[in-house]
Amino acid sequence: MFGRKNKDSAKNSVRLDEKSKGKSSGKKFLKMPSIKMDFKLLRNLSSILDGSVLTSDVMRKNVLFFFFLFILTVIYIGNNFVAQSKVKKIDSISKELKDLHDQHISTKSDLMYFTKRSEVAKRLRSRNIKEATKPPYKIYVLKKEGK
Repeated sequence: MFGRKNKDSAKNSVRLDEKSKGKSSGKKFLKMPSIKMDFKLLRNLSSILDGSVLTSDVMRKNVLFFFFLFILTVIYIGNNFVAQSKVKKIDSISKELKDLHDQHISTKSDLMYFTKRSEVAKRLRSRNIKEATKPPYKIYVLKKEGK
């Protein structure tokens, strides 16, 4: 039953038990996958765990390549760290820019309000300065011909 392959073992279906074929007992059993240990995989795993894979010829020939991969990984991690810090800095600067823009709009609005003619007149009345009723005089300066 376990470990032998037949035509039905490739399919995931319900099959009748071999003893009950032909009988009407109706007992049905689910097919169990074959349990087979792959000793090559187990051997490779044990060589990784005991460290003997590091002394193999393949590893000795490719030490520079693995060192190169390690350096690339460190650079990649450092690049991600720098990028994240720059994103945080950009976010904080954009928030500060928005606050400064709001402050600019508010100050501009206040300036426009205080420079209105009526507001200037109110401030000057408190200092006993009145608005001129006569138009200003034009002063003409004659040029001397010698200079």
